[in-house]
Amino acid sequence: MKKTLVQKFQEIDSDGGFPIYIRLRNKNLIGKWEDVSIKTGVSILPKYFSNGLIKTKTPNYTLKQNIVNSLLSDIEKIISEDKKNGFEPNPKRVKQQLENRLKEKTVITPKVNISFWESYDEWYNTKRGKSRGYLKTIITLKNRLKDFEKHRKTRLTFDELVFRTKIFQSNFENFLWDTKGLSNSYINKLYGNLSSFLFHSHQLGYISRKPKIDTLQEVEIDEKIYLRTDEVVKLFNSTKWDYDEKGIDKLSKNKHIYIIEEDLLGKRKDEFGGVSKITNWELIKDLTLFSVSVGCRYSDIPFFKVNDFNFDRKTQLIEWIVQKTDRVNRVPLNDVSGFIFQKYSSGKSLKQNLFPKLSIQKYNKHLKLLLEDLRFNRLVSKPKRVGSKVLNTEEVKLYEVYSSHSNRRSFVKNMIDLGTMDYSTIMKLSGHKTFSQFSKYVSVINEDLLKSKNLYKVNNDEDENSIIQTLNKEFLELDEESRKMVIGIVRGLKK
Repeated sequence: MKKTLVQKFQEIDSDGGFPIYIRLRNKNLIGKWEDVSIKTGVSILPKYFSNGLIKTKTPNYTLKQNIVNSLLSDIEKIISEDKKNGFEPNPKRVKQQLENRLKEKTVITPKVNISFWESYDEWYNTKRGKSRGYLKTIITLKNRLKDFEKHRKTRLTFDELVFRTKIFQSNFENFLWDTKGLSNSYINKLYGNLSSFLFHSHQLGYISRKPKIDTLQEVEIDEKIYLRTDEVVKLFNSTKWDYDEKGIDKLSKNKHIYIIEEDLLGKRKDEFGGVSKITNWELIKDLTLFSVSVGCRYSDIPFFKVNDFNFDRKTQLIEWIVQKTDRVNRVPLNDVSGFIFQKYSSGKSLKQNLFPKLSIQKYNKHLKLLLEDLRFNRLVSKPKRVGSKVLNTEEVKLYEVYSSHSNRRSFVKNMIDLGTMDYSTIMKLSGHKTFSQFSKYVSVINEDLLKSKNLYKVNNDEDENSIIQTLNKEFLELDEESRKMVIGIVRGLKK
């Protein structure tokens, strides 16, 4: 189903803006196009809308784009649920279901003298249908604001945020820097949700205007923390801490290692011993490899069940629902992800979890220990800005700063380095909807910059390495008889 943004000029708001609609189009069973338009509630001037996109210089761009993205997310979720339940989604059905959902979220009788926290809880309730990941960010903001209240012994009010915005921001930021040690980028994420909450309060008439929340300056980092392709292969080939009956004595000498046993409940369980046995470090290694191979978040992993993955046998695509966005994601199987899926699904019933459960805290703690033991010592830096200061500028070893979130960066960067796909294709695989989100995962290293030396190359002669690579590629594509012939020709030339 095609989803596009369109601007209609039959209506106009008081500021001279025209409304933005989401247009859904799809061919029905007899091949005719069906389409509907869904009002977003966003209006902008024509100069800020081009080629189906809202321009970033649009006033209140973030808020308006968030509203549109929220509706698009709900639409995608409805389509995914229909497909999962065996229905063929069509534009009219999707629009009707969306309208029903919006009615459920609507606050019918807003309070006149509502407090800051009453409004916040009300706003949270309107988001209950969103993904777990998004709801966690709302809870995190609430916790930090409550901490701020407790620290200064004064409750937050709308008046403070609306009429003394700069003072509130200054005090809140100083509190987060001094007592929590939070970075500017982390605080900006909190501000994103705070701005959305204030927009909600303004829309319902709880505040006279929505205050402008200024974001903080962040450190621009070209090279993100990630595993390079050769490092992924190195990790995959490592069996040092894998479970082995003969190597129990060696494993027992490592105080961080323990054995994880899991009953197999599938019809073929006896073929695989009835019980799977792995070490916790083996599990951590495999979770890392799986994540860097399919680009999933760690928050997806505890929910993976064997039957959650729908395989297309022809294309070898693996499909699952992303917990953070509730969208369906599809990625082709590769040697690494295919091996790990087979390893952990063998002997299990379709309803069993694919992987044994492991908290993200334990995962990150033991991942650093595992990578240290396996000597992932490449020097990297991970600076952050706290207030006006830039901290952590010195280089450290990779294992010290690598974490679960680095897995998705590894997936994106190594996909780019393949050199066979454009960014749009990689964004489709990683599940990113906007380039601004995607760019946070893109690493640019010195080797990437040096590639520009080949621009406008005047000398057309291939260098020796390039010739060897070309000959090798062509030779490997020949059949056995042709290879023998080529070898004979080369030997004849040498004479």
